[in-house]
Amino acid sequence: MRSSMTSTALPRNRRFKLTETRRVLSREMISDAGNLAFPMAVDANISEPVESTQMPGTYRYPLEAVADKARELVACGVPAVYLIGIPKHRDGKGSDAFSANGVIVQAAKRMKDAVGDRLVIIGDSYMGYFTDHMIGGVLDSDNRILDKETLDSVARTAVAWGKAGVDILCCSTMVDGRVGAAREALDAENLDDMLLMSSIKYNSAFFKAGTGTTATGASYGFDKKVFYLEPHNAKDALRIMEADVAQGAEMINIKPAIPYMDLVRMAADRYELPVSAYSISGDYAMIHFGANGAQMDEMECAMELFTCLRRAGADMVITYWAPRLVQMMNRK
Repeated sequence: MRSSMTSTALPRNRRFKLTETRRVLSREMISDAGNLAFPMAVDANISEPVESTQMPGTYRYPLEAVADKARELVACGVPAVYLIGIPKHRDGKGSDAFSANGVIVQAAKRMKDAVGDRLVIIGDSYMGYFTDHMIGGVLDSDNRILDKETLDSVARTAVAWGKAGVDILCCSTMVDGRVGAAREALDAENLDDMLLMSSIKYNSAFFKAGTGTTATGASYGFDKKVFYLEPHNAKDALRIMEADVAQGAEMINIKPAIPYMDLVRMAADRYELPVSAYSISGDYAMIHFGANGAQMDEMECAMELFTCLRRAGADMVITYWAPRLVQMMNRK
């Protein structure tokens, strides 16, 4: 039986697909270099860049190299860098995080001296990077987290990094009150310009690939499950977002990115705040090794991931491919 609908009434979606200009015209959102940030591990124990064996093409950088790397990122059009610190000295309070000679303090100063405000500096304040036990908090004699002392370290880190030139503090130490402690300390020092980012971090197998920055407290009987969110749960993440935003968070970061695009969308729908998605080491390793073993194009896959995270609601995507993605965009 023939349809009574005339052919002129039928939508012809393929009409928009006939040429590149038509396809661009019909895109629901635009992704460009302004939506990217580059994660950069700064290691105070090395004198030249060291490539990761688990993540070929990614590096740990010495302090001596950060100024040149900042200039390189600005020159290629990447607007933001996400710093992860590997200190020379660790202690129970993570003092290197807030020391005047600490790795992030020194890196931020050198970058700001090199490029000024042309590069947004984001600092990951997870305490496990800086403590000798590699657990994200100050411990008592029974290896239990001391909330007050941990929040004191969080506050001191916020102030030290704010003075050093860090633009955005990612509050990734998973302890209640972290954002409020940071904001209160910044206000007390009249450091009004630093932005605070809520960190929604899941207990994910995707963290196991690494650039040499992985922090674990396994030898102390700790498991990251104590702090991180269960993959089964979304409402827990929403409760943490709610608390962090109430305490003054101006951004929300979701990590890992690939398995948690639903959380990216939930955050974008729920809050009138910028949402960031961190495409972590496991995302990188999966695509890098998958592409090289399956005859896929690694950068086409990386671009598709970037586009899909943007479509899911991410305003910023933190990715190891950031410089190469910008080059790819420029070629097109």
